[in-house]
Amino acid sequence: MTASRNSRVLPLDGGINFRDLGGYVNKDGKAVRWRKVFRCGHLSNLSEQDLDELEKIGVNKINDFRREDEQRQSPSKSLRADFIDDYQISIGDISRFWEFLFDGELTPESSHELVVNSYRSCINDVIPAFTKFMRELVNNLDGVSVFHCSAGKDRTGMAAALILGALEVPRKVIVEDYLLTRKYYNPTRLIEIIEGHLREAKVKDWDRAWLTPYVSVHEDNINAFLDAIDDQYGSIKKYLKDALKVSEKDLNKLHHALLEG
Repeated sequence: MTASRNSRVLPLDGGINFRDLGGYVNKDGKAVRWRKVFRCGHLSNLSEQDLDELEKIGVNKINDFRREDEQRQSPSKSLRADFIDDYQISIGDISRFWEFLFDGELTPESSHELVVNSYRSCINDVIPAFTKFMRELVNNLDGVSVFHCSAGKDRTGMAAALILGALEVPRKVIVEDYLLTRKYYNPTRLIEIIEGHLREAKVKDWDRAWLTPYVSVHEDNINAFLDAIDDQYGSIKKYLKDALKVSEKDLNKLHHALLEG
């Protein structure tokens, strides 16, 4: 199925949370170009028709943020593009989840706070990976880039926030883009995977409400990430420049290639 050029979601048969960053308007009234940068979940369910559609759009670079174990579990289909898959990004300390669980301290509230703290505390941990990603993005401005993790919500949501921030899209819009995962991603499968891990660990009792913060999106999450950047670096632009080594020249290239007008 071919989507309208100006549609937020690319309606692929096997696409997971597959969304275009185009159409958002920055502080100067310039819109992000459509069909230049896409965010999504894993690519293991793509059909042959999906592969044809992505090739027709011009996708030529895939940035896979997942860890090696995730890549083995859900290997990407052979999209006709260059794959960058050595980012190996992890967000948060999963050991804290297990500590809270085995100590009987895991609740919907404590689980939510663990996720929020993961977003807040990761801004320096992700510097090497996101430095590389921003360089790959800048180097592919003549092409079409895709970036993704497993569900297309956490690591992908942070990367999308940085791209939109680089293009000077207002924070309110960045948060709205992050929250769109609620509309386009069904977390049931992810909950089942987590429950499988609990069974393997011989955990007998749990409440799905404890797991929900790990498989859903909440504005507290992305706001924690953005607030931490503002608190430590002053702004997304300063974080991009000082931490991720995105130069003023790079920013100008991004604006020229990814903004209309």
